[in-house]
Amino acid sequence: METIGRGSPENSVWPEMITTALEIENNERTLTFIRQMNTADVKTNSTSGLSSSNSSAADLIDYSQDLLTEIFLRLPVITLIRLTSVSKQWNLFIKSHSFGLLRNPNPDPPSGLFFEGWDVRYKYHYVPLDFGNMVNRPPFTTLRFDSGAIKILQSCNGLLLCVNDFQKYYIYNPTTNRFVTLPQLNNFNPDGVCCMTLAFDPLKSSHYKVICNYMYGVMMIEIYSSASGKWKISNERLDDLVDLDRGVYGHNAIHWMSFPNRLVYLKLDEELLRYIDIDTPDTTIYGTILDEFLTESRDGMLLVVRCCRFRRLNVYEINKDYSEWSIKYHVDLEDVIRVYPKMQTRLGLHFVVQSLVLGGTEEDSFIVLELPGKLIQYKFVSNTISQLRDFTTESRRCTHGGFFPKTIFQLSDFTPENRRFINGSCFHYIPSLASV
Repeated sequence: METIGRGSPENSVWPEMITTALEIENNERTLTFIRQMNTADVKTNSTSGLSSSNSSAADLIDYSQDLLTEIFLRLPVITLIRLTSVSKQWNLFIKSHSFGLLRNPNPDPPSGLFFEGWDVRYKYHYVPLDFGNMVNRPPFTTLRFDSGAIKILQSCNGLLLCVNDFQKYYIYNPTTNRFVTLPQLNNFNPDGVCCMTLAFDPLKSSHYKVICNYMYGVMMIEIYSSASGKWKISNERLDDLVDLDRGVYGHNAIHWMSFPNRLVYLKLDEELLRYIDIDTPDTTIYGTILDEFLTESRDGMLLVVRCCRFRRLNVYEINKDYSEWSIKYHVDLEDVIRVYPKMQTRLGLHFVVQSLVLGGTEEDSFIVLELPGKLIQYKFVSNTISQLRDFTTESRRCTHGGFFPKTIFQLSDFTPENRRFINGSCFHYIPSLASV
């Protein structure tokens, strides 16, 4: 495991700032303790000539390790990361494996979204979200681990799966700024194409898995486990119709879409493949789904279905036993058109589904749509629309090429000239102290 150096003195958090952070948490015992320690430091250091800000953090740890642990367990991850700048002792304690085991592993809702843009290769645009612990500054805009530009392939509960120009793969935690390089596959082919999917659920385990699909005579599957640090060849084989680039982890399984209208999933415990047919009202045109977006839900998996010939965008949910699809959300595109009439032209509707975000409650869940010049969120329960970004006020340096419509019904003129983000390039940023 390696750490990328970053940070500067102006980003440090001094003890007097800790009181402010803890006031937000409304913890009276914590506030009293911190204030007493700061007062004691001022009295002691006024006679010794030492700086209070340089010694109070270390004194606090010596004063009560148990109370410090109790305080830190009540704070959100973002606040803890800021407190790592107070002192070396706090930094080591907060990022220690023992402290990580004490924290509730349930991941927070995303604090922001990373988008890969058309303007610069592998440059990522950060869009903060309006949740309680919002991160205003991007953790990064480009990634440079060792050699070559780094591309994000997937995000999963706070960890990022990345690859460089030389087909070296990494697991990176942008919150702790640490990464690990994955070993080579058992059947590594430098001229071949690998499709990777990250599986990480901190509620189940502190370890993660990476599933790789590649052609080696047949469609092979290898599984990497961070617990063993090795790749294992699976006995299962995928068919050639599976959309390998869009693997999604959820409920201890990897899910792919397969033509025509099939959902394929690999249960990670048993390492068994299953195929199920998808039957929704939106599969009536030519018997196939014209466009889809698969993501995890609390109770199963969600499928966003877009039928471009109609003003319809439905979200279906399949339960955990994969027995039935039912409609979960419906996006009223007529409401969106009324707010953003320029998305409608004589050729149809211009929009791309970039992401679906599950908030802490149903009321906070929304879908992210990119329109010409706009990035918006549509909240399902309240049917409210708000703007996340306005591209018309920003510079418009875009390159040509790279966008190929999924079907003939998607609009061929919704190109990089009037789009900012590459379709399928949205990655959730969830603050996490998970070890890589």
